[in-house]
Amino acid sequence: MSDTLKFGLIGCGGQGRYLSEALAMTGLGAVVACADLDTERAGAMREWLGASQAFPSAADMLAGADLDAVIVATVHDQLQPCALQAVRAGKHVLVEKPMALNAADGRALVVAAEQAGVNLMVGYTLRFMADRILMKRLLDEGAIGEPVHIIAGQLIGNMGGWLSESAHGGGPLMYVGCHVLDNVLWVAGRRAERVYAEVQPREGTDVEASTDILIHFEGGLNALVSSSQRMGGRYGWLDVIGSRGRLRAQWESSELYVESQVVEAYRRPTRIDVPPDGILPPVERNSRGSVVAFKYLRNWAAELHEFCSSITEGRPPSVPGEDGVRVLEVMDAVFESGGTGAPVAL
Repeated sequence: MSDTLKFGLIGCGGQGRYLSEALAMTGLGAVVACADLDTERAGAMREWLGASQAFPSAADMLAGADLDAVIVATVHDQLQPCALQAVRAGKHVLVEKPMALNAADGRALVVAAEQAGVNLMVGYTLRFMADRILMKRLLDEGAIGEPVHIIAGQLIGNMGGWLSESAHGGGPLMYVGCHVLDNVLWVAGRRAERVYAEVQPREGTDVEASTDILIHFEGGLNALVSSSQRMGGRYGWLDVIGSRGRLRAQWESSELYVESQVVEAYRRPTRIDVPPDGILPPVERNSRGSVVAFKYLRNWAAELHEFCSSITEGRPPSVPGEDGVRVLEVMDAVFESGGTGAPVAL
């Protein structure tokens, strides 16, 4: 394996482009081949990225290109099938969230990656935001004592196109809510035992307008989580209340709010502007990047840096497939509970 990992890209839409640009920023890998059923789009992506080859399907690319790893950034319902092809071809895979439409398909992908001896990482980018990394560090250091409540949400405006169709994995929970569910499970650091949910349908579609979720964890910790497309904008938050303080992070913000009875510097409520330098890995700042993705490119670059490093260092990535399956287990329970009106044990 060369110093620079050779990547294939499956899915040549906007997200595939952004992740490819972020990969180039790391200096650890580069997209050398891309695939999309829309051959014109695949060709345009090849030219934009300077890749050497474009293919009309994932299967053709996996058979015809020399690759170390693959990024899968397709419509949600194609994530698992395409990632499954890649791991069975012996490629390391970064698959965009939510990785699959249900936990059973997610587990099948994890098993296939284990059998192939390749790394599988799920694209939960919020874990690579500097403020949330600092939040997790403070939690692990006991800065707010024992977590006793988590209150979180991820809200967005009206969703159209395939994102309003359940067959393609649409709906706010699959699109943005899975991000905050992953964060909640990550900071909770313990097993979710039970889920209860209220699911409100969106008129004229077969996806939800909103979900309000109660997750009960072992040890008595509870989390309240909201996901919605009813807001006229975008907002996300993650509050962790502990026995000796509290922490709060917000989506699209670098600020972390801390109040701690443990750490003297934070005894009074404190707002910290958390810069990426010193927390996220360095990147090539002069790299070309899409203006519309500017806010997130540094976070995606940190995500790709971790994925590449896990491959070259021969270790599991920090967001393994198993973590993606745990999110899917909760989402399965959300929709079951929303349909029955009863709590669901995990």
